[in-house]
Amino acid sequence: MKKIILACVALLTVACTGTEKKADLTSHVIIIGLDGWGTWCMEKGEAPFIKEKMKEGSWTLNKRTVLPSISGANWAAMMNGTPVESSGITNNDPFPTFKPLYLTEHNAQPTFFHLMAQQRPELETGAICEWGDFLNYADTLCLDYYERIHHASEVPDAIVDASVKYIKEKKPNLCFIHIDALDHMGHSFGQGSDEYYAELPKVDDRVRRIVEGVKEAGFYDDCIIMITSDHGHEGASHGGHSQLEIETPFVIWGKGIMKDHEITETLIQYDIAATVAKIFNLEEPQSWRGKAMEVFEAK
Repeated sequence: MKKIILACVALLTVACTGTEKKADLTSHVIIIGLDGWGTWCMEKGEAPFIKEKMKEGSWTLNKRTVLPSISGANWAAMMNGTPVESSGITNNDPFPTFKPLYLTEHNAQPTFFHLMAQQRPELETGAICEWGDFLNYADTLCLDYYERIHHASEVPDAIVDASVKYIKEKKPNLCFIHIDALDHMGHSFGQGSDEYYAELPKVDDRVRRIVEGVKEAGFYDDCIIMITSDHGHEGASHGGHSQLEIETPFVIWGKGIMKDHEITETLIQYDIAATVAKIFNLEEPQSWRGKAMEVFEAK
């Protein structure tokens, strides 16, 4: 009921102001986050599907994390569009280390999910994750659907099954999917280990099957898909300043995205939020510092 009321308010606002709303760049955005996916693995590693999509879209191997190079700070920055100095999210704890400069009515950071709920309440949003703490930063009060996948290491295909089920049933307009396997291998066996490289093609295939689910759902041609990461590894850890930890790949393809295009502009974790905002014509809060990527074809 709340979303229906907000949608009516948005329509009345357009009608009263006489302002015609710009068309969205696409109707669906799927973001697949590969925890612990560092740039260092891409030259030697086997990831045929991801490398195929690099040619079909835009990509970089030089996306930078925010610091510290850990999961909480970086998945949060991806959604809330701000650096750590503003958000106060410096670790994997559910609460900020220090008082954020800006909070929403939910006492949380204004994520792209929050913007969607406030400005585009008629659109479906969801998150499915293997790392449950991700939901601490997503502001679940703004989500239409969220799911934590338990025992992911014992049932590695559960994330695929849950994601494809949700995609087919609800056809989400904005969906984030978190896959944790590479980070487990990095922590357990170390950066550059045989075990890590053996896991990479398995994760690549999970990404492929999720994308196949988008095709089966019938909106692939009206969709933008991103594959991103939070950090790399140095040895069996991360959180520091080394290139192995702070450089991660990023791939984006789909409707209106430049093909076989290497992104040479600066790209930092919080630029993903600004790019989502551009796609859906969302008004960004003043606290955001990200910049939308220059990956869209000229019209």
